[in-house]
Amino acid sequence: MRRAIIAALVLMLAAPAFAQETPQPRTDIAALRREAKADVAIRKALGDRSRAMESRLRDDRRYVELILRAGAVKAGDGVLDVASGGGYLALLFSTLVGDKGHVDIHNTPGWIAQFPSMEVERQQAMIRKPNIGWLTLPWNDLDATAGSYDVIVMGQVYHDVVLEGGDYEALNRRMFAMLKPGGRVVVEDHDANEFLTLREQVDQHRISHGDVTGQLLKAGFVLKDMVLIDSEFDDRKFNVFWPTVRGRTDRFIAVFEKPLDGKPLR
Repeated sequence: MRRAIIAALVLMLAAPAFAQETPQPRTDIAALRREAKADVAIRKALGDRSRAMESRLRDDRRYVELILRAGAVKAGDGVLDVASGGGYLALLFSTLVGDKGHVDIHNTPGWIAQFPSMEVERQQAMIRKPNIGWLTLPWNDLDATAGSYDVIVMGQVYHDVVLEGGDYEALNRRMFAMLKPGGRVVVEDHDANEFLTLREQVDQHRISHGDVTGQLLKAGFVLKDMVLIDSEFDDRKFNVFWPTVRGRTDRFIAVFEKPLDGKPLR
């Protein structure tokens, strides 16, 4: 409850500067999960038997149905999965968009050097879906033709842009341009203590939902939805890889929309 109150205050303080109303954060997670799993398309994506068992076992602890719900993709849409890693989210979205849609898996050269399993050739040998493509670009070069995508998803990686020295403000502006009018950015990440500096937050592999909101509003987006997932095991004092909180962190799922007129909201 305290966290929801703080979140509401953060969003109310941010709203006047950007002349927009902000939604009340959602914390009724059980109800949201039931609602998401009632969606036939989401159930089909989650139940795809071609997915690796390792991926399917991750679904519950990732609250992945809420991420898919947040994307609100439809058949034929274009999706960019930023810093996709092994393509966990990309594969799910590829089922949702269908044969006439497209999903791009992005990873940075630095990530691929650190984790060779992310090499494009290796992934192409494992992921044989004609509606999936690949982009290998550093944070500061990640770009595409204006209006290329309907949805851009960042699953637990927004903090990495800041942590690795990427120009996150410029990336936010480029994401705005890459989206079609009405397109969405979905940011899911480990929540942080909002009273820490941004550097202190990302050093714990976290970022507060308030900081992300402020940055995306500054880029011209509208905040459409905010889901706060509380964990009894997390007081947001430790790195997310600390044994007592790993896999059990406070998290958020934030949805930002490009205005229908295609112009940044100010």
